[in-house]
Amino acid sequence: MKKNIFIVSIVVMIAVIAFSISVYQTASNPLHKAEDETFAVAKSSAGLTEVDDFYWYNGTETYFTVTGTNQEGEAIVAIVAQDGGATTVFNQADVITESEAIQITKQAANPKEILEARIGMEKGKAIWEVAYKQENGRLGYYVLSLETGEWLKGIENI
Repeated sequence: MKKNIFIVSIVVMIAVIAFSISVYQTASNPLHKAEDETFAVAKSSAGLTEVDDFYWYNGTETYFTVTGTNQEGEAIVAIVAQDGGATTVFNQADVITESEAIQITKQAANPKEILEARIGMEKGKAIWEVAYKQENGRLGYYVLSLETGEWLKGIENI
């Protein structure tokens, strides 16, 4: 009897693990598809050959961004609009880094915890959007210029 319960328990555990893996793969499929498509667009429009980071930004419009190296060996940032695939390209040397954007946000907003930083476009301007948790537990967003680090807008107490 104990042997049967043990076997049934093992079978149930294997089924739960297999189901969990299936759900995870299904849930992450849109992310991988977006990343692959963004790389393909950046490869054809900006000569991107190697990807370092991928960002997914949802503002008034959705943008996908890849950072990496182009055919000339230059470090670039390629921002691709979801609708239409229009691509904006910057040399990484001409923009502020993710760590700089986070540091600016820490100094200005004094967040309890940084959650995420992502690159996007708002009103034709390339931006960093830094999401953070405030001391009161609510969410905040600090939006700054990708090129200069200048504050553009903040959203708090969400």
